[in-house]
Amino acid sequence: MTDTPVKPRGRRPGGADTRGTICRAALTLFSTIGYDKVSLRAIAREADVDPALIHHYFSSKSDLFAETVLDIPLEAERLVERVLAGPREQIGRAAVAAFLEAYDGTDGGRERFTAMLRSAVAGDIVQRPLSEFMSKEVFGAIAERLGHDNFRLRAQLAVSLVLGLTLCRYILHLQTLATATDQAIIDGLGQAMQEILVEDW
Repeated sequence: MTDTPVKPRGRRPGGADTRGTICRAALTLFSTIGYDKVSLRAIAREADVDPALIHHYFSSKSDLFAETVLDIPLEAERLVERVLAGPREQIGRAAVAAFLEAYDGTDGGRERFTAMLRSAVAGDIVQRPLSEFMSKEVFGAIAERLGHDNFRLRAQLAVSLVLGLTLCRYILHLQTLATATDQAIIDGLGQAMQEILVEDW
């Protein structure tokens, strides 16, 4: 009779990529149910590790949130340069297109953006990382380089536009908006973004 290996019971022990496994599990939960409703035990279950391992790598839930979510997969300067490189009359459309690409086209982008937006809506301890980053480093930079003295106001108006899109399309899942093509979104919001960032007022 050949002996068959016995599968060990319980959570799997820490391994070479345990920290990465915990981070991926946390990102998934933060992006799907928000910061408040996620517990460290829930993350341990999702990652299939002993809860003690999370405390080995992270001091708290907020520490884990910062590690997994606030690492925004967005190179702001490169994005700004690309938006401003095209014709002035197309900057609004280019800005919307760049946001959609960053949201959907970067590794973990959608999950991180969604987790941050859920956190902001819930009023958690980490309330404005996404909006502050985009306001200062992306839209504010664009408006300031276009010579507008009121670039801070323009930046926050631009953020309100794209985060409103994010909320309705990816969290509330408004059906027509959720199934619209990116090109339709660019066509629909590009002129509004052009007015916010480019036109004189």
